[in-house]
Amino acid sequence: MRKKLVFILVLCCVSTSVFAQNEKNVLALTKLQDYYNAGKNDSIHKMLSESFQQKVNAAAMHQLLSTFQKNFGKFTSFSFVEGQDKRDTFLGNFENGQQNIGIYVNEDNKISGLLFKPVESTEPAKFDRNTTKLRLPFNGKWLTFWGGTDKRQNYHVTTRVQQGAFDFLKLGKNNRSYQRSGTRNEDYYAFGQPLYAVCDAVVYEVITGVEDNRPTIMNPSQPLGNSVMLKTENDEYIVYAHLENGTVAVKAGDTVKKGQYLGNCGNSGNSSEAHLHLHIQDGPNLMTAAGASCFFEEILVNGALKQDYSPVKFDIVSQPEK
Repeated sequence: MRKKLVFILVLCCVSTSVFAQNEKNVLALTKLQDYYNAGKNDSIHKMLSESFQQKVNAAAMHQLLSTFQKNFGKFTSFSFVEGQDKRDTFLGNFENGQQNIGIYVNEDNKISGLLFKPVESTEPAKFDRNTTKLRLPFNGKWLTFWGGTDKRQNYHVTTRVQQGAFDFLKLGKNNRSYQRSGTRNEDYYAFGQPLYAVCDAVVYEVITGVEDNRPTIMNPSQPLGNSVMLKTENDEYIVYAHLENGTVAVKAGDTVKKGQYLGNCGNSGNSSEAHLHLHIQDGPNLMTAAGASCFFEEILVNGALKQDYSPVKFDIVSQPEK
């Protein structure tokens, strides 16, 4: 259920010798820049080597580039950083940020290695935790599979926008997340469970129409899957990811009340099994915002009532009954 919001295609293995920039790479990146800014994603796919195209098909390439274009805007310029054998690294400047770009063009003048990796922002986060009072996004008992501030408890902390993120599962018999063979989404206790607004908010963005995955097979080209982003009056952006296809019940611009139904838990996007990914960020852009810790106003943790609490790995959490 890992989901990295890093745009990575292929990183070729190379030696560590450093050279000047390769003219083939410069020409290819210049052409890629032109196609990117013109929205000609299919043309970029045609620039790839045959083996690269087999790893990233045209539809996946289009989805990845569309997400990137939406979040980073125009590709304005690039400058050489270093060369390692036939692969060069450039600093790419975009309207909404910077990327380190690795590129390798083979002897057939086809791109056989390409990597876009964010330049870590030095801007401080606008806040480090929520001030809006939140309820849990579900009813019943759920397992916090990932949660906390330590990397051993929560792999999300290594990604700036997902600081404080959670992955929640439901457990059944024998403390497993599924019954029967676990080969169908319907085998998973979390799948189809209703999800609710954690607070009064405005629906900022909705993604729908993403098919649910077959368990264990993930969809990295659409990392959030079906998702809902809420905006609070305190400018906190709350992201629900991996919802069940066809169940999202809100649209961008809607006003929702605390506890209002949003959709069902699913297994869409970069997800290996049915679960809810939830996190708070300090802006709407998934590639440039900073994440924040998420505290719930009142919560049952392993049966004990806690106030203003942020769950950690293996906590069993539930919403107190009123």
